[in-house]
This record gives sequence, structure tokens and C-alpha cells, in this order.
Amino acid sequence: MISKLPKTLTVAGVEYEIHSDFRPCFNIMQIFERNDLTEPEKLVAMAGVLYDKAPFDYIEEAIVKALWFLDGGDAKHTKKGADYGKLYSWEQDEQFILSAVNLTLGISCRGAEYLHWWDFMAALMDCKECTFTTLIHQRKLKKQGKQQKWDKEWWAENKNIVELDKKSVLTSEEQAQLDKFNSLLG
Repeated sequence: MISKLPKTLTVAGVEYEIHSDFRPCFNIMQIFERNDLTEPEKLVAMAGVLYDKAPFDYIEEAIVKALWFLDGGDAKHTKKGADYGKLYSWEQDEQFILSAVNLTLGISCRGAEYLHWWDFMAALMDCKECTFTTLIHQRKLKKQGKQQKWDKEWWAENKNIVELDKKSVLTSEEQAQLDKFNSLLG
């Protein structure tokens, strides 16, 4: 059976309309990368963006349901395979992510009037060889210390797009420590 793509989430027994198009969800993923917000602030921002009328009286359940939705309906948050750390940034790699989805779908996702988040993510997960997959592959090779000579040459030539912005890699706590250290330097 093929299930319908959700456009509402049930919180405290009430169905709430959500913004299921990929655009607000993409923005939420970018919010999650921000270092100027605490984790609770990010979660409240997520609820405010995702829900048409956020059920703030039941915010904890609303957050759990929102995370379930953003994870494509995976309630278990299962992790498969090795953890290579952060290999892409929703903010920094935006144009490459959108291009990868365009290639997979054969349309401009930005030009589409509506594209459900789950369809967007399925297209992203199914993308074939493109700039986005090359960036991920090269970042993974570097983290593993397995770059060959030509990989290192490619990295040097494409440093401006392949290196993840350090600010997007740090947690808010790490950024605070870095800011404190930098203030000591003058």
C-alpha cells in the first residue's frame, strides 16, 4: 500500500495543518545549522515555521511530531553505517542540493508550485553523480585521510566550495568558547 504524503500532524488529538512544501522545511534545516540559537530556540523556531498555527500549548509533542515529519516519517531516528561527521551544509551547499534534486526529478524544484518535503528528500537521497555528490565524496575522503594526489589537487582547485564554513560546523557551545578565546586575543 502506498501511503499519502502528510500535510497535517496530529498533536494532542487535534490535526494541525503543516507547511509540507520543501521550501519551509529547507529553511528549518538551515535554522538547525545556526550557531546563534540554542537547541531549544531552534526547536521552537522549527515548530513556528512548520505548523500553520503552532500548538504551543503542547509544544513537546508538537516538536516530536515535527521531527518525525522532517525525518521522512522515521520515528526511530535509525543511524546506518559509519559516522563521518558533517559532510554538507544546508546553507553553504544550497545551490548544489537544489541542483541535485533538479537532476533527479528532471524539473526545477524551485519552479514547482509545490513539492512535498518527503518527495524532495527522496529525490536528494537518490541523486546520482553531480556536484553535490562530488562535494560529499571529497569531504568524506579528506575526513578519512584517503585522498589521492588527484583528490588533493581537486580540493585545492575547489577550496572555495568544498571546505565547510567553520561556523557551520561548530555547535553553539563551541562557538561561545571560540568567541571567548578570540576575545582574549584582543
